Amino acid sequence: MLISAFSADWASAFMTAVNSDDTYRDAAKGWTNPVALVVEPGVDIDAGAAVQVDLQAGTCLSASSLAPADVSAPFVLSADLDTWKEILGGATDPIMAVARGKVRLTRGSLGTLMLHAKGAKALVACAQKIDTLWP
Repeated sequence: MLISAFSADWASAFMTAVNSDDTYRDAAKGWTNPVALVVEPGVDIDAGAAVQVDLQAGTCLSASSLAPADVSAPFVLSADLDTWKEILGGATDPIMAVARGKVRLTRGSLGTLMLHAKGAKALVACAQKIDTLWP
């Protein structure tokens, strides 16, 4: 079943994917911060969108869909819709996207994020499991 990208149902599916993934659990044991993935406003998504996940030691405690202005996570990754499509479709490596500026870390420490690159990649792999319907 296709789930609309960055919707409440997508956030719920993301949480389920994270909590059922042993690779993520092992890779993210040391990560204890909420993270938000933000889609910047653009042609196909006028107001933008965001999903915020509360990640603690390899598990996801909560996940929600919200407006970009309502994001409160200490780590915020922001990109346009096409970039998120590439990353979640597996065409673009998420760490390289950050390094090349395609994804911007608008809040949080890049050094801390890079120390947890394996966990970040595993988190993206969880999102890639969702049958996503893009606008």
